[in-house]
Amino acid sequence: MSPDGNWVWDGSQWQPVTGVEPTHEGVFAAYAHKVEAADQAVGVAQPAAAVAPVQAAAPAVDYSYPAPAVDYAYPAPEPVVPLWQPPKNSSKSVVLYAFAAVIVLVMLMMVLNSLNLVSLPFFGASSSAPAAKPSPLAYPIRSEFGRADDFLKGSLAPAMATFQQTVPGLQACTGTLSNSCFYAITASDNQMKTVLSVIDHGTIPLCLATPMKKYRSDLSLMEAGLQLGLKGYKDNQVGEVTNGVNQFARVAEALQGDVTALDGAKKTQCSPDLEGP
Repeated sequence: MSPDGNWVWDGSQWQPVTGVEPTHEGVFAAYAHKVEAADQAVGVAQPAAAVAPVQAAAPAVDYSYPAPAVDYAYPAPEPVVPLWQPPKNSSKSVVLYAFAAVIVLVMLMMVLNSLNLVSLPFFGASSSAPAAKPSPLAYPIRSEFGRADDFLKGSLAPAMATFQQTVPGLQACTGTLSNSCFYAITASDNQMKTVLSVIDHGTIPLCLATPMKKYRSDLSLMEAGLQLGLKGYKDNQVGEVTNGVNQFARVAEALQGDVTALDGAKKTQCSPDLEGP
């Protein structure tokens, strides 16, 4: 018998132990009751249901759609001309070239007419501009008196007038470190430096050398007093401010005598005689 118990060897071939039909019996009577019991337990297999044949699907219908209509709402793009290919001449270009040629011709005729090379009646007679006359040079001051007067009145006097406008502000210095006093000292010191620069860079005749030296020395002492006052603000020392302002005022009293000496030297020491050829 086969290991599965369904076949038996009869000596020449394998024979089934159980049959398909319920009435099937084994080859040997000894196995008849086994076949019966198996048939009852398993039962006769029902015939297989008939399978309906598979219907092939119908081929899909190919619907042809019409081509999309051309939209004429937008103009067709103009052909692009390559950069290396010159554009075709148009009537507008010809007109522009002709207009430019006329303008160039008119300008050339105007230039020739202005140079008196061509006389054109419709441009009017050309008139040459009158030659510019050189302005006369300033007459040099040829006398010593003239140079002294020019320096005192033309250079020194304006600088001193500006300086004198700052002096009244020093009245704010009343022994306190006030802002108004600081601003007044600073303004006077700046203008005093300007006066000293005018003297140092001015052309002073020899006839004024002696009184001018005294005048500048007094101005330097006044400027030193102003510097001492500014140093008092830096050191927070009221005494230095007071001493500086007092020094300025004391030397200023003698300044009027220096001015008188300068004016007297101009009148008595500076010669009015003309110099040179």
